[in-house]
Amino acid sequence: MKRGIVLLIAVGTVVQLTFAAAERKPNIVFIVADDMGYADCGVQGCRDVPTPNLDALAKGGVRFTDGYVSGSVCSPSRAALLTGRYQQRDGLYEWIHAGGRGLDPNVPTVAYYLRKAGYRTALVGKWHLGEQDACHPLNRGFDEFFGFLGGGRSYFPDAAGAVKQKGHSYTRLVRGREPVVETEYMTYAFGREAVAFINRQKGGTQPFFLYLAFNAVHTPLQAPKDIGNRFKAIPDPKRRSYAGMLWAMDEVIGRVLKSLRQAGMEEDTLVCFISDNGGPITRNSPNASSNTPLRGGKGETWEGGIRVPFFMRWPGRLTAGTTYTQPVIQMDLTATALALAGAVVDAKWTMDGVDLMPFLQGAEGEPHRFLYWDCPSNARQWAIRQGKWKLTYALPGKASKPLLGLYDLSQDVGEERDRSTEHPERVKELQAAWAEWSKGNKVIAPGAGERK
Repeated sequence: MKRGIVLLIAVGTVVQLTFAAAERKPNIVFIVADDMGYADCGVQGCRDVPTPNLDALAKGGVRFTDGYVSGSVCSPSRAALLTGRYQQRDGLYEWIHAGGRGLDPNVPTVAYYLRKAGYRTALVGKWHLGEQDACHPLNRGFDEFFGFLGGGRSYFPDAAGAVKQKGHSYTRLVRGREPVVETEYMTYAFGREAVAFINRQKGGTQPFFLYLAFNAVHTPLQAPKDIGNRFKAIPDPKRRSYAGMLWAMDEVIGRVLKSLRQAGMEEDTLVCFISDNGGPITRNSPNASSNTPLRGGKGETWEGGIRVPFFMRWPGRLTAGTTYTQPVIQMDLTATALALAGAVVDAKWTMDGVDLMPFLQGAEGEPHRFLYWDCPSNARQWAIRQGKWKLTYALPGKASKPLLGLYDLSQDVGEERDRSTEHPERVKELQAAWAEWSKGNKVIAPGAGERK
């Protein structure tokens, strides 16, 4: 009887390995919005701005209700997405100012790993992980780059002669390393370049990785001229501009998805969408976004700063219309992509992301026992989540110093009722777990983009 079981397992394994070997590696597309509110697309409850393409992306695959990012501002969040590691491991706690130290060039990126695994790699959009040559996307695993190295810039076409300006590496638009002058609205230009990259892969045998990193819907609030009176019913002028910017980004995402379909690559492509952090509500460049029903926003460890729209679609491999409620984090997208590509990860650079495919295909359990945050923006704040419980050390309202609060997110997603006095042992357990995690983080001298 035992021999029969062994033979059955052995045969099953051979079949599985043969199938995997014959299967084509999927194309992978990461789409990242900038400062988008948790509630700012239809499937998340938005009613004043139509987002048909984001809604179709979510409904065509998996919508993660409890999808997080590891940083509440852009550079740390984007760094962790690219490395699959908590950014604190590499000393990146804050957004990178012009001229500031970028992401450690020694840390491998998802683009580096995927290129080694045989992928063609491209970045279109915002980088914000360092202007130094060692940090440049073309030195970080990307074969192609169209975008800007810094954290933000105007959305409107460049002035004639802008390409000749000196000392603007943070905002200047480049193709590869060469400055260019753009004549289109920036979001449309990024869509054009993303579609062109996809079209160049049509008919080829090499899989590709596209990182489409928008600066929309970050300030400045500059809606495209062609929206006209589309959002005149929105009373708040800031929200009207934000709506136009969001509408343009959604339209561009639709063009990207359409190009995959027309190229016959839709079923061969995993598409992932997140915002890099929560919408800024009262500070950190507020843009009239909405995080309802979450508390707080960008720059904070309240849910509104770190829980984001989070979708995955892969027709034929992920069941359309799926809602996944276990906590996940953006680094899981990195781990999932690398697992699907069969990439070999350097054990020296510990990854914190988890391959989500087994969980999305029926595996029991939860991807993470704990999720952690450490955000110095606006005052030292940190948080830890285990299951339904979240312990937050943050500024509550107008308090002068951060205070500990324990929240049951299964009943109180708005973090309104502090349960710490009811569950002191739970507070101690989570506090100890966070302290143990933080011991492995890199602390470096204060400076732009570094822990203070």
